[in-house]
Amino acid sequence: MYPLLVVGNNLFFFCAPPFRTYQAFVWALNKYFTGFKEELTTIERELICNDETVTLSAVLERLSPHLAQIKVLHKVFCTGVAEVPPATPNVVRASHLLNTLYKAIIEYDSVGEASEQAVALLFSLWTETVRPYLEIVDEWIVHGHLFDPAKEFIIQRNKDVPVNHRDFWYATYTLYSVSEMVENEEKLNDAASGSSGGDQGSSNRQLTMVSFLKPVLKQIIMAGKSMQLLKNLDCKDTEQSDRSSRDAERKSLYTLFLESVQSRLCSQEESPTDTVTEQQATKRSLVKMQSIIAQHLEIEDVHDPLLAINFARLYLEQSDFHERFSGGDFIVDRSSQSVTCQTFELTLRSCLYPHIERRYIECCGNLMKTLKKDYKLLEYLQAMRNYFLLEAGDTMYDFYTAIFDKVQEKESWQQLSFLNVQLQEAVGQRYPEDSSRLSVFLETIDPSRKKHPVNNLEVLTLSYKVPWPVDIVISSECQKIYNQVFLLLLQIKWAKYSLDTLRFSGRTLPEEVKVKEPINQQIHRMCLLRVKLMHFVNSLHNYIMTRILHSTGLEFQHQVQEAKDLDQLIKIHYRYLATIHDRCLLREKVSFVKEAIMKVLNLVLIFSDRWQAGFGAWKIESIDKMESDFKNCHMFLVTILNKAVCRGSFPHLESLALSLMAGFEQC
Repeated sequence: MYPLLVVGNNLFFFCAPPFRTYQAFVWALNKYFTGFKEELTTIERELICNDETVTLSAVLERLSPHLAQIKVLHKVFCTGVAEVPPATPNVVRASHLLNTLYKAIIEYDSVGEASEQAVALLFSLWTETVRPYLEIVDEWIVHGHLFDPAKEFIIQRNKDVPVNHRDFWYATYTLYSVSEMVENEEKLNDAASGSSGGDQGSSNRQLTMVSFLKPVLKQIIMAGKSMQLLKNLDCKDTEQSDRSSRDAERKSLYTLFLESVQSRLCSQEESPTDTVTEQQATKRSLVKMQSIIAQHLEIEDVHDPLLAINFARLYLEQSDFHERFSGGDFIVDRSSQSVTCQTFELTLRSCLYPHIERRYIECCGNLMKTLKKDYKLLEYLQAMRNYFLLEAGDTMYDFYTAIFDKVQEKESWQQLSFLNVQLQEAVGQRYPEDSSRLSVFLETIDPSRKKHPVNNLEVLTLSYKVPWPVDIVISSECQKIYNQVFLLLLQIKWAKYSLDTLRFSGRTLPEEVKVKEPINQQIHRMCLLRVKLMHFVNSLHNYIMTRILHSTGLEFQHQVQEAKDLDQLIKIHYRYLATIHDRCLLREKVSFVKEAIMKVLNLVLIFSDRWQAGFGAWKIESIDKMESDFKNCHMFLVTILNKAVCRGSFPHLESLALSLMAGFEQC
């Protein structure tokens, strides 16, 4: 039914967009039946001329190949078109029809010489029917436009997401795969292969994935999205202006496919002399093999020359097969079909997939080049490491030491204006282009966490404004992970700075306690504890900054340079963040290890505060408690890390475990 619109007394019909896959299928059938009609016309003319006697048996014999082919076409039509429920979406109709033709070619191809005409007919039918699909793919991966008015393609555009939105790469297209009612992998494979057995209306048999596109589906999606994104970028590359002229001269994907098929067929044909020689050799071999097999059959008292011929032919075919496929010239994927059914799939692998893969490499390569060159993607990734991972050490040092000095002087530092001024001054001196992009925010934290000094920094959050389309890679979710690592680094830096800035000068003891011997012992114990804490913090600091951030960052930069498409780059970036998040012990699974580290860092800040207050304010009991707490946390961490390294769970922790073990033995 076409949609209707009633305006006054007038009734308007809105014609649905043409279903091009069915149109192509009907056109292919029409071409075949036109040829069949011409054959019937020729027979009719011969009968009218009455030049020779024509019997009904002779007419049937002459038409028998056509009748067999019509039977095949009828079976395909019933399975692929007639038995599909009327309310089925076009995407399912098109996929089911193409899969039916695909499976029919594979099935008839497995029979061998007896079905050569059927395979040729079905292949020509499939070639005509698949044309709209390949035209949709061509339009998308060449011009960045997914033109599918009838919604028959397995990938459909989500109109709600504009191209210049950061969610474009993730939520723009919907891929229609097998029905969600499929319950297991066996049914999934059955549906994907184009099986038409059983109840056609059953939801677990309803297929919406065309089989022939599966090997290159990822390349099609990546090339299409990359091309559409490229068309909407303000590229500064001069090659972009010449691209339209080159596109006008290029051949379509469908034309390239047909030319490759024709070239493949021609390359398999040999010169007449060689053909005659091979035929003669085959005939001689067949006669010789027939006599040998006939002798063996006579021993078993079997006298059947036709059976002997078939056995001889089978042996020769198997011999030729082993020669052909054992030489290493062909790499046959045997996972989906038997070896004897690979002809059609090999044709697709050599005639269709290379054209799609070449376009994928070109589109994705152009996009990556544009993002890196015109949109400074690599510079933005470096900026995230500079500020969030503190690779710009001198710049960020000026920022966080201003905060630490305020803390030590017991002054208020949690003021947004003060923090942003300090950040802008620090960044503006060396990276003026980033001063307007980087800012600080203050978040609220649980009041119960404020009793631990080390947790006071949790209110700090960095924000870096990333422009489109770079925000596709550096998303807001990524910045959350960056901020978690930044907070940990800031806490370690705070503890290290607090210990490094402790001085003996200016700390005088009261006169009444100077003469007491325990005070000297107390000072000695405090100095020893300071050294132990410094060893712990320095070991942790070196492990994080060198063994994790530096080495992982070098590997990440190499992988970014090798990335072939934007999707791969996004995964590389997420994997990089997940790696440093994991190795910085920020995972929930190892939260107990981070908790012990935070206890030591908190102990460092308390120790520094007491040191600043003067030795006279110390009590023996407080020193005992601090030494005991540190020893317990140190022993716990050494034990846990050594066990993890021995199990092989966290091999990257080996250097930290060895460093802490050395400090533990000295204790």
